[in-house]
Amino acid sequence: MKETNPLIIPFGRINRSKPLMLLIIAFMYLVMLYCNLKTNLLADDYMYCFSFADNSRMESLSQLIPSMAAHRLTMNGRLISHGLVQISLMLPLWVFKLVNSAVLVGEVYLVYRIANRGRERSNLLLCCIFGCIWIFTLNFGQVILWQDGSVNYLWATFFSLLFLTVYIRKYIYDRDIKSLPGRILYVLAALLVGAYSENCASTVIFLSCCFMLLGRFVKKQKISPYLWISVLAALVGFAFMMTAPAQIANKSSQFTVSNLFDNFVTAIDMYRRIWAPLVVYTVLAAIAYSRKLDQDTQILAAMFMLGSLAAVFVLTFASFFPERSAYIGTLLIIAADAVLFAALFQDVRLRPLVTALGFICLMAAAYKGSIGVQDIVKTNYYLTENEKQIVACREEGIMDVEVYRVYSSTGYCALEGLGYLNTEEADSWPNKYMAAYFGVDSIIGG
Repeated sequence: MKETNPLIIPFGRINRSKPLMLLIIAFMYLVMLYCNLKTNLLADDYMYCFSFADNSRMESLSQLIPSMAAHRLTMNGRLISHGLVQISLMLPLWVFKLVNSAVLVGEVYLVYRIANRGRERSNLLLCCIFGCIWIFTLNFGQVILWQDGSVNYLWATFFSLLFLTVYIRKYIYDRDIKSLPGRILYVLAALLVGAYSENCASTVIFLSCCFMLLGRFVKKQKISPYLWISVLAALVGFAFMMTAPAQIANKSSQFTVSNLFDNFVTAIDMYRRIWAPLVVYTVLAAIAYSRKLDQDTQILAAMFMLGSLAAVFVLTFASFFPERSAYIGTLLIIAADAVLFAALFQDVRLRPLVTALGFICLMAAAYKGSIGVQDIVKTNYYLTENEKQIVACREEGIMDVEVYRVYSSTGYCALEGLGYLNTEEADSWPNKYMAAYFGVDSIIGG
């Protein structure tokens, strides 16, 4: 039946407006670019400015392979992500900030496209996905803004989700990559995705197999060989990463019953901290089941939820479990909610309820976002003042520098939880790398 409510019609037009969607995307990009520009180099960023082979300053791509070969022996097996970090640090810093902002916006749009599945345009859905990332990402600054952290976690999640879209499209629409060159490139991409990040790779491999098995046994689809080969390629990449000598050494020193239990409790606590999207998923999934929503939508949302659990609880077996590692798990819950939100919005009887839920999300995001941006800007001011002081001391010939320690007040700032400078030992991490970066003998926090 045609809608006649004068309040509903304008909202419908606004929600479907293409010019408005373009403005929203531009706004998201500008907000992220501003936050990126207000984020300083921190912690590991300074370390990755130098070659792991000989401690020389990274200045050319010819240094990359020796550096990453040494990294595999001394740090961990994530050569793809850390190689990209070193490349990004050789470029002008603004280049990374432009690209990093685009990756976040691209990820938001990718989740939107997966969730909306060709339905009429929904600006509310797009805004809610962006808002949920702001609200629920643990250690937002370390995942989204910190140079080393974003390449390792934000980019890993984006590449993983992009890779997974081929399996989702196969399951939902029974569509394959048609060209042989395209299939070959996809297999090569699988190798890189498998070697990029431990829990992202394991989650993608798991979900890819799930979608293929669902397609084969639920929909009786014919599974093309390149899809299985891609999973095998991802497994090869994963094995290459996990068999790095440094990775094995870290595992052997931390793989204890006590550590496993602590990591398991940490995983549970992470879900406690993002309880709201879990509750939303439970409620929307129950409504979708009661309304007999189409099977594809319910399964797609359930697979994202299952993938989230796999991505977080696989970290039980990790040697190191920082909160930022849970980002892919958080994003997959957001994706599960978005899939159900988009489908239930189509039901005219449920649309007011779903719309209200969306506006609650946007109000929370506006509040949290304002606080976050304020903290990012404030912290940037003090960090920049310290950097100016270090440069001024160097130019005056003062080579042993003491600067004030800087603290942030929220997880929206990348500094929160990373630590700034050691106050006692100038030769400790990250002091010595920061000193080398600025060309002084030592820096210590006061």
